[in-house]
Amino acid sequence: MRYFFCDQYWKISKDGSAGPIFFYAGNESDVEVYVNATGLMWENAAALGALLIFAEHRYYGKSQPLGPGSIDTEPGYLSAEQALADYAQLIHYLRGSLGAQRCPVIAFGGSYGGMLAAWLRRKYPALVQGAIAASAPVGAFVSNPKFDTSTYWKVVTDDASAAGGASEPCAPNVRRTFAAIFERRASLQGRQQLSEAFHLCEPLAESDVEALAFWLQGAFDAYAMGNYPYPSSYMGGTADHPLPAWPMRVACQHLSQADMQDDGLFEAIQKAVAPMYNASGSKECYKVSELAGPAATPKTWLYLWCTEQMPQEMPYFPANGRNDMFWDQGPFNKSRIEAECLDTFGVAPRYSWAEIEFGLTDYSASSNIVFSNGELDPWHTGGVLHDVSETVVALVIPDAAHHLDLMFSHPDDPPAVVEARKTEVQHIERWVKEHAPKTHAAAVPVM
Repeated sequence: MRYFFCDQYWKISKDGSAGPIFFYAGNESDVEVYVNATGLMWENAAALGALLIFAEHRYYGKSQPLGPGSIDTEPGYLSAEQALADYAQLIHYLRGSLGAQRCPVIAFGGSYGGMLAAWLRRKYPALVQGAIAASAPVGAFVSNPKFDTSTYWKVVTDDASAAGGASEPCAPNVRRTFAAIFERRASLQGRQQLSEAFHLCEPLAESDVEALAFWLQGAFDAYAMGNYPYPSSYMGGTADHPLPAWPMRVACQHLSQADMQDDGLFEAIQKAVAPMYNASGSKECYKVSELAGPAATPKTWLYLWCTEQMPQEMPYFPANGRNDMFWDQGPFNKSRIEAECLDTFGVAPRYSWAEIEFGLTDYSASSNIVFSNGELDPWHTGGVLHDVSETVVALVIPDAAHHLDLMFSHPDDPPAVVEARKTEVQHIERWVKEHAPKTHAAAVPVM
């Protein structure tokens, strides 16, 4: 397992105690992404004298247990439980090798990493003294009867409405665009019109029209998660050509006229998704079949979906076209999912495993966890949104998208995000203080 280590700010006291260990529970990407993005850890390390550790999730980045391509040769060692055990072993090793057994460990994570941070605190409370679980959809499992998958797409739609700061006609126009696309699916002439309108590299087959629709839906999904108040490449674009500030609002500027005809809708939505799929403007045409559906999901994450049902919105959280701006995608199709998983990996989904192993959103027996969620982030629909106790608290942040509170501070941060970070730091300070060695007066013998 690869990990990054920074002791620049670590303070060691004369009595042998030391500052806390800030531990990032790496999720489904190369860990360098989180090293370079998790400003909440970096910006508070000096004041709290913290050691910084960023751990990489097995099967991601350079942490390949059986060498390159481990997911193809032996995927069976990929699981959230194994990743948590890796992190526990690493924490135990570092505490011992650094003489830091008395140092409190604070776990951090965003999205799946936020889930891992919360689970670390829950499963290894002797090793991890607190957790900042940002945008952690611990309840967003299709087996959870309390989770309505359609609410995810309702939030995406709300972001594309006046309530989310976008133009009012945007969401209705997007819904009309999908209706117009499917109206053209059956005819050769209609599909030719779609191929030309969306700059496709090859003629669109009837069976590919749904892929085109999912491709468009995927851009709005990313805009909702990455609806940050400043330009960012975290959820899309490139370092040289990041998504613009408030990308959903920018996309909706192309769809702001209430009386657009079908041709105008196609042109407008093509321009709306261009920052996501053609950030540099250099791409002459798109291969839709490579960008939508299960084929677009990284194989490592698809395996976690197939074995543990880790949250995966597309195409497994069906939209309904009524509460959202997409189309009726039908009910959750267990037979289709099971067939895909058996065909790809030879495994069948364990629908109830998340509840058995992790308890979904029931944290009544836990302590020292902050669950933060942004109101603009569709993943908040599967998060912990209300305080569980005095020590398991929920922060619901207005004007915030996917774990914005974990990012580096920015002049354009909404006031609510600034306040949320202050609250998180206050909890961290309390956890560190509570873990500090206690001094006791000498015992007086009873005569």
